Amino acid sequence: MSLFHIFFNKYSDEYNEHYKNYSLIIKERNQVQDSLLKELGNTLTISEYKKARVEKWKLSQNKLKIYTKKKKRLAKEHSFRGRSSFRLWIYMFGLVILGLLFSCKSLYHDIVNGSTFKFQFISITGIAVSFFWVIHLTFLTHNDFSKNSYIIILLVAGALSSCFTYFLVKNYTYKDDLILKQLSLIDRIKTVHYPRVALKALYSERNDKAMLSADSVKENTNAFDDDIVTTLKGV
Repeated sequence: MSLFHIFFNKYSDEYNEHYKNYSLIIKERNQVQDSLLKELGNTLTISEYKKARVEKWKLSQNKLKIYTKKKKRLAKEHSFRGRSSFRLWIYMFGLVILGLLFSCKSLYHDIVNGSTFKFQFISITGIAVSFFWVIHLTFLTHNDFSKNSYIIILLVAGALSSCFTYFLVKNYTYKDDLILKQLSLIDRIKTVHYPRVALKALYSERNDKAMLSADSVKENTNAFDDDIVTTLKGV
């Protein structure tokens, strides 16, 4: 998602045009000061030069104040959710979502592989931090960082969200594991247990005597029963 930021402008067109005025104001100020300095001793006395220099300097400073005021207004108009632009916001939001998905995937693999809680805690921490920023980017602005109440709310919300995600992932992982075990049992019945018993039964039916083999029908049925019991215990 963060890649979509390239389709949006960092600054508005009006802001970019206004930004060019800064160098013009500075250039004009320097030219005026240089011109006064050249006139010193010719058409201007020292006292007249000082007075003119202060007046021209104040004039350029007023222009800079007007320029800065408009620049801030244009920047504010182009901002989004407390960020300088929608381009920056969607870039940050995309990175946070990427971190959230990666942390959830990491937690899923930790649970599937039977990793200790120490490894799971790292993934949970990543989920909590990601939720913190998702909530902040969605509902709050950059200025809210100065308010302790908002920070506490975000920390609590991030912790609760990470706990919910942990149990949600664990629940789905458990269900997936049950399905895989059941499918594995069905596959073993089809490819292992059934062919063994069916072969002996077919041989006995055709030849009217038991088939001589290393394992008996009873042993095969016992192995089948043990496989079912073991699978059900795991479930």
